[in-house]
Amino acid sequence: MSKSIIIRLILILCPFIVMSQETKIQLTDKVSVVFPEKPATRNMQDIGVQHTLKLSDSTANFYALATNLEKSSGMTADVLEAAQQESAFWEQLEKSFVAQVSSDASVLSSEVKQINGKQVLHLIINGTRNGKKLEITVYIFIDDVYTVNIVYQKRSEDASADLKNKYFDSLSIEK
Repeated sequence: MSKSIIIRLILILCPFIVMSQETKIQLTDKVSVVFPEKPATRNMQDIGVQHTLKLSDSTANFYALATNLEKSSGMTADVLEAAQQESAFWEQLEKSFVAQVSSDASVLSSEVKQINGKQVLHLIINGTRNGKKLEITVYIFIDDVYTVNIVYQKRSEDASADLKNKYFDSLSIEK
């Protein structure tokens, strides 16, 4: 009798265990990030890949995007490397990203920091979309010919800070 209860419990819990497994996503040859669950993946006409996870409780969304700038705009790794040395490059990246968020977006925090020797733009942005308040945290950086965006979108005050921190802490950039 007790064996059948245990088996039933396992069968009930098994789908939840599978659904909530962390998933490592390789964005470029040198860059990976771990999502809290398996994200949806969308290929963008051979110039990039977007990975998206919307938590089932609607408290947060996770995104990771790698876009090949050589294929999309003809920019080489050498050109991108040189551009990163200029503060105007980072300012333009910030303005471009903020404009995509919403018309009323405001930057709460902006800094260029080093992660494993790579310059990374770290932004925290507030705004509204479809009448809902958003707080977005993003890392934006260049890896060879790719622009990489690692994005966390807080959609509720109940969103888990631990999940957010774990997501950003999982970012791996190899030299």
